[in-house]
Amino acid sequence: MRGLRRDHLRRLGGRQGRLGLGGDLPPPPPGRRHTGAALLGRGAGRVDLNVASDLDLGAATIINLGERIRRRELSPVDVIEATNERIERLQPVLHSFVTHCGDYALERARQAEREIAANRYRGPLHGIPYTLKDVIATRGVRTTFGNPRGVDYRPPEQATLHRLLEEAGAILVGKVVSEIGRDTRGPVGCRNAWDPSRSPGTSSSGSGSATAASLGLLSIGTDTGGSVRHPGSNSNLVAMKPTFGRISRHGIWAASWSDDTAGPLTKTVEDNAAALEAIGIYDPLDPLSVNEPPSDYRAGLGDGIAGVRVGVPVDDWIWRDWLSEEEEGIARAAIERLGELGAALSEVRMPLAEHARNRALGLSLASERPVFIRDHFSEDEIEAWTEIHPQIEAGEAQPFEQYLHRQQFRARITQEASAVLREVDVIAMPTGSTYGDAWDAETVVIRGREVQARSRGVYRNGVASVSGHPAISVPCGFGNDDRWPVGLMLHGRPLEEALLYRVAYAYEQSTDWRLRQPPL
Repeated sequence: MRGLRRDHLRRLGGRQGRLGLGGDLPPPPPGRRHTGAALLGRGAGRVDLNVASDLDLGAATIINLGERIRRRELSPVDVIEATNERIERLQPVLHSFVTHCGDYALERARQAEREIAANRYRGPLHGIPYTLKDVIATRGVRTTFGNPRGVDYRPPEQATLHRLLEEAGAILVGKVVSEIGRDTRGPVGCRNAWDPSRSPGTSSSGSGSATAASLGLLSIGTDTGGSVRHPGSNSNLVAMKPTFGRISRHGIWAASWSDDTAGPLTKTVEDNAAALEAIGIYDPLDPLSVNEPPSDYRAGLGDGIAGVRVGVPVDDWIWRDWLSEEEEGIARAAIERLGELGAALSEVRMPLAEHARNRALGLSLASERPVFIRDHFSEDEIEAWTEIHPQIEAGEAQPFEQYLHRQQFRARITQEASAVLREVDVIAMPTGSTYGDAWDAETVVIRGREVQARSRGVYRNGVASVSGHPAISVPCGFGNDDRWPVGLMLHGRPLEEALLYRVAYAYEQSTDWRLRQPPL
């Protein structure tokens, strides 16, 4: 993280087409820029790309839109202009964005258009709009790292995953809401695209909200205790937390050195697999990066799941303690569908994993977060950032013995999960969520018991975080009169993301959840 420390950051002025935190977008430039074939060159072989009239971003996916771009039926410039207009319309409702870099995106789109016209197509992400959680460094683009007062930071270097996405031809349209304090509210509060009065899930809340609203077809969030999977579940998205080290963390400000990983949120399983193919690459700049060759995660998606062993936990802490009856019914129906598709279902037990959040993940976050904050913000900035003072004080008051006990308990939880995964191939359970919770809820009532809203969004997710195993959340239905999304989580063995994608794809293709759009 050398070069991303506070003393290496620069404060720059100039217009970026940017938002203040929770503020409105600047007005679009007057008139509409000419797009389409005019930028593709002249003469023989010219293809008219100016066909944006039938562009429906709400129904678009990376794969279907990317294929139209590849065939030169659609211009990347048209896609980005439509995305910019959609952001301008929906930002005042959803508050998903911290920074909208519309002009930057248009420049990149024109470059993509010229490359495709010259037969230099880079792959399925070429010309596709994406967003990044605002803890991911983007050279020259405002990056606040979750600090509402750090509005003018422009890192001098960028995260490896951002570089890889740009090399794949994807186009950054903005930085979306993040938070260091596990709070979705911020100055205004990021909202759920399916119901703006409800929580989008934390902490990659902007990633979930923006992608569900088609303000980008891909977002990269970060996951410490479910912060990618949780918004995915709440937003009817596919969300992957890969194996720890699968995606480089270079250029990402991690709240927990022991647990943080980046992960993609998309509308479909195939889109998600395409994204991980682009960014799941070994990086020597990250000392914890996994040195494995790149994978083709889409190759076996359609192979089916006959004979795949799926373990279903019977522990009450997974089903009853933090889950409404409606959520439980939806998730159990999804698991039954896996059996109908040929998977071999069996019961498993994971009693130690109940404590992944409090006795392992919670202690790690509490101890490591103050170090992260003090490494990257000045004393004056910390003093002004009053919201994080309780976290710093609590973390620094913890004795070293507690942190050591956390590492010991982490090993026991990992051992338990690994033992289960020797008996089965995948563990299926509900994704931890704050399903149906008001966006600013502190507590909720579950089966007659009042619990902390944020806690119930972490409990099931914590197992994969502590063990470092991969886990994916896939949409599995809607509750509350068919209005609120619910996710199913599949937990797998290290480096077996391809199997998780195959199981998730088989389930996804047997339902129509991916075809639904939020009522925006």
